[in-house]
Amino acid sequence: MSLIPKTCFFTGHRIISNADIDLVKSFLNEELLNAVNQGFTHFITGGAVGFDTLAAEKVILMREDYNDIRLVLYLPCTDQSSGWNETDRNRFDRILTMADEVYYVSREPYKKGCMKKRNSAMVEASDLCIAYLKNASSGTAQTVKMAQKKGIEIINIAKKTEEKGFAF
Repeated sequence: MSLIPKTCFFTGHRIISNADIDLVKSFLNEELLNAVNQGFTHFITGGAVGFDTLAAEKVILMREDYNDIRLVLYLPCTDQSSGWNETDRNRFDRILTMADEVYYVSREPYKKGCMKKRNSAMVEASDLCIAYLKNASSGTAQTVKMAQKKGIEIINIAKKTEEKGFAF
């Protein structure tokens, strides 16, 4: 048995349409369960609003049934949530207190390039990527390309929601 934990990271857009949200949550749950059943124990999220928040909250809920899984936050800077609305900041603060580990890529306030460094660090630490990627010119797309270059398997939940949408 390997002493190095199998690690999965999440990357996705900050905005998820109301039409997609229930499917995204359902597929996220399904893929997270698949990963746990494949022996993944460490789940990294970048702490952003949107998909990162959904993923973190899902890992927190799953720990009730799978007490060996861990939520790891890779945060780009010390003031990530400073410009967010109160609801998003409260969700972030709750996630922050419930995370098993918190890693700051930079111990400084936001500065240009810190998000890309955070994304690169998540890729380097991981063996699997669960993404919500719809926009090919985005930070999420850039992160998925980094993961592909490293040879990491990518599961894109957005493709599943589109396929499901066409089935109606």
